[in-house]
Order: sequence, then structure tokens, then C-alpha cells
Amino acid sequence: MALEGNLTSFKIEEILQLIAVQQKTGMLSVVANDTKSAVLFFRDGKIVSTRDRRSKTRDPFREYLTRYGCLGREDLTRITQIIAQSKLDLLDILNSEGIFDEKALARHWRSHIQETLHDVLTWDQCTYKFVSGEEIVGGVKSLGEFAVEPMLMESMRRIDEFPALLQAFPAQGIKITATGKVPEGEEPMSENENLVLSLLKTARAMRDVIARGNMPTYDAYESLKMLKEKGLILVEEDARDGAIGEAQISGKVMRKKRGNPMLLVAASFVFFACVVVGVWQKSDKVALVARDGVLRSDTASRARVEQHVRWLLEVYRAEHGDYPESLDALAEGGIANRSITTRAATHRFEYRLTRDGASYTLL
Repeated sequence: MALEGNLTSFKIEEILQLIAVQQKTGMLSVVANDTKSAVLFFRDGKIVSTRDRRSKTRDPFREYLTRYGCLGREDLTRITQIIAQSKLDLLDILNSEGIFDEKALARHWRSHIQETLHDVLTWDQCTYKFVSGEEIVGGVKSLGEFAVEPMLMESMRRIDEFPALLQAFPAQGIKITATGKVPEGEEPMSENENLVLSLLKTARAMRDVIARGNMPTYDAYESLKMLKEKGLILVEEDARDGAIGEAQISGKVMRKKRGNPMLLVAASFVFFACVVVGVWQKSDKVALVARDGVLRSDTASRARVEQHVRWLLEVYRAEHGDYPESLDALAEGGIANRSITTRAATHRFEYRLTRDGASYTLL
């Protein structure tokens, strides 16, 4: 079976379900706007890998482990040296060097595949091509076979729920502390929840939990949400980059929000329109609602850009040993395209290295 097209003919999820139902073996490649691409290998309709052996420069699983801090600098250096001096595969090296135990490596492998599938489902204007055949997957290394349907359902759940998680934790500068309470009820704590709770013994901001959690960002957000619902953590707003809350919007003083000045122009236009149509009595309330919506949108956008930039900074440090001198170095080093530095400039981020270069501030 050979199948190719774009989103005007079939949706990606429909292609994935077709492969699963017909229990096909082969490779599905997906490209979005010629800027993003991914491959999924299938055996008997189940996903087994996302690593394209034809690529000599990019290993998505290695990128995943680096992005979430699962590999330390020494581990990365050792792995890079071994790959350069031998023909060993990354999975073989991780096993032989004992960097992860079998359970942890399998967990990272599944999470990586789940995240790849999630990303592909959010891409617009994709083109795809599926080529079937046993020879396509011959030699493909895998740590498991995963049914398409449950992974699709999990991805769709994440897509639906992530906006609510961002609203509950709108900025990574938010302070989080453990209450010290003992979990009640018979519902067991998940492995991620226990890990996050242990991190809060030393971590004080949400960004620290994400950076040190060695788990996908969604998993960190979801674990924090569950801990909050169980009354095991307290969430406080950071005075510097926390979200604008209801009290701040409706109060006498509204903190000035750095960002695109056109947003305030748009809010002013809404206010003026209300006056023109003769609702002067309600104009104050309408203006506040308009500004609330605009500023909340800007806050969420800024938080997403900040999260992305921090990931890229950690990737840069893993590859170079130190943080970059400036955000422009991310693009110059080939780690990010220019769009991310442009978006950072739009939100007026200020990036500074500490004197010893061991850390940075991003305001």
C-alpha cells in the first residue's frame, strides 16, 4: 500500500487509523510547511519508532532526552564520543552504558512517541506519504509496540485539556510550595506526581519543576494540577511575570503589561465603538472585559514563548557546555530558527548571563 496526500483529502488521524485497522507495516512521513517533519514506523499496524535511519544529523529521541534534561552534560559528551568512534546506535549505547534502567528507558521511549504523535496532530497544511513493506522497517530498533487508537485518544485529550492547564498555571515564574499534607483516599499517587512533589523540596518556581522533572511539559503541568486538586501544593503568583488575575483587572490599579502596544490600541478601539453605539453607561465594564481578554491572550502567548526559549537554552547548553551569550546565538548555532528570537523580541524578553555563565535570567 502506498498512500500520499495532504489535509484536503484525509486527516492525519484518519490515515493513522487506516494503517492500524489494516495492520500495515511500513513508514509514514509527515511534512508541515517544509519546516517541520516527522516519520512514524509501523509493524502490523502498531507504532514502533519515530527515528529515521536515513538522517545522519537528527535523532528525535536524543533531542527528546536532551530537551527534558534526561541526559546530563557528561552523558551527552560520552554518547557523542562513542557515536563518533563507533557505529553503535543510541539505544545500544544507553543500554551498555547503564544511563537508564530498563523501566526508565521504556517510559521515556513511550513518552517520546506520544509527544511526536501529539505534535503531528497539531500541524497545519501537512503533506504525508505512507510506504508499506517489511523491508522498510527491517533493522528499525524499538523499545515497544504501541496501538494507535489509545495513543490517538491520549493526544486528543491533551490537545483539549492543555489550554485549561495553561490557564491554571499561566506563567512559569509562579511559586509553588508543598503543603506537607498526607495524601488522603485510596487513589494512589502517580510516579510523576511523586517526582514533582519530591522536587518541591528544593524547587520553588514552576520553571524549576519543568526544567528538572525529566518529563514532557504536559506531564509536569498535569501532575501539578492533580497535586493542587488533592490539596498537596499551594500555587502563588509571581509578582514579576505572573498572569493578570481577576482582582487586578477589576481593581483600581492595573499593572502595566509589557508586550505588543497594538493590543492596547485594539482594546481602545473596542471602547470607542461602545461609545459610538450609545452604551456609555456600560462602557467601563466593556472596556475592562476587552482588555481582560486581550491581556490574557498576550499572557498565554508570552508564557508559551518563554517555555520554548527555555527549552532551547537547555538544548544549547547540552550541546555546547554553556548557555549562549545572547538569544541570537540559538539561531546562529542552528538550534532554532529566527522566528523564535523574533517572537522573543516582540514580547521584549531580556536575557542575561550570570557572571560565572552557569545560569541566566530571562525577564
